[in-house]
Amino acid sequence: MDEIEVRELAPSEYKEWDLLVEKAQPGTLFHTSQWLEICRDVLSRELRIYGCFKSGELVGGCPIFVKNIKGVLEVGSSTCNMTDYCGPLIKEGASSKASKRVQETHEILNPLREFLCRQGFDSIHLVFSPGLGDIRPFTWSGWDSKVHYTHHLNLKENVDNNVSRKIRRELKSADEAGLKTRVWNDLETYYGLLSKVYEKQNMELPVPKEFFERVFNLIREKDIGYMFVSETPEGEGVAAHLNLYGKKCTVTWSSALNPSFSRMGPNALLYYNEFLDLKSRNFEYMNVMAGNVPRFADFIIGFSPELVPYYSVTLESKKYSIMKTLYKSTHQDTD
Repeated sequence: MDEIEVRELAPSEYKEWDLLVEKAQPGTLFHTSQWLEICRDVLSRELRIYGCFKSGELVGGCPIFVKNIKGVLEVGSSTCNMTDYCGPLIKEGASSKASKRVQETHEILNPLREFLCRQGFDSIHLVFSPGLGDIRPFTWSGWDSKVHYTHHLNLKENVDNNVSRKIRRELKSADEAGLKTRVWNDLETYYGLLSKVYEKQNMELPVPKEFFERVFNLIREKDIGYMFVSETPEGEGVAAHLNLYGKKCTVTWSSALNPSFSRMGPNALLYYNEFLDLKSRNFEYMNVMAGNVPRFADFIIGFSPELVPYYSVTLESKKYSIMKTLYKSTHQDTD
């Protein structure tokens, strides 16, 4: 059996990485070099893409964002703000046998894990994409694990048969208010709506405006997704979703709502009409990233989605664990 070589990719190899993302399941837009470079540039993170090679062929790997904390701790993570998951990738094998697929998965993930352990991180955190559920090469070696959730709306079903009474009431409210929906890729409208959401909660936005500018540029140049907006009869945008294209699906990446219009049902109208639009374009499901926040999960359950788990693994050094405990105790004392 050929040994797996793991090393950091040079920027000149990012095209090869993107080809792997296209072929690998579950490769996502969040894995692409273009998305990773937005995170690197705007959030000022060091980016390393580690590749796994077999007989010179790139067969797997994992992006890692590296952050130095006050010159004392070095932490690595496969995710960052506005990127829910972006963990290890594995090239799909030709075999249909479950035993062979498990063997191929472990054949790549074991050397990757060993390599990451040798990089000297005080903490390393990986969030696997939905669909890659075998995290045992990490948990069997002492890494801590956690389960997360997303929702899949099956576009092959009849949406009218699945919506709850609450959603029907919201759709009726939207109709009575004369709300309409359309595709409208307008940065200022979206950013304005999102700013109102965070202002109401007295919170800062998770990323600078430049992040959204770069994403909207990709939408225009590379057709990676679209913005769906709900607006009043006068043309005022009151709610919007940023949807990104995936394999056979869309990902509801970010949503925004003017709180003043929340009782008019604009969000329910968005999901309902998105469902119909995407179904007509032969997408199979909507990946609605609303499973980990109770109020979002309570809303989306009104569309009868499938609850889909995905997983994260973490390894921390003793130094990191001690400093994390001290930090928590100090801040609890000052609350």
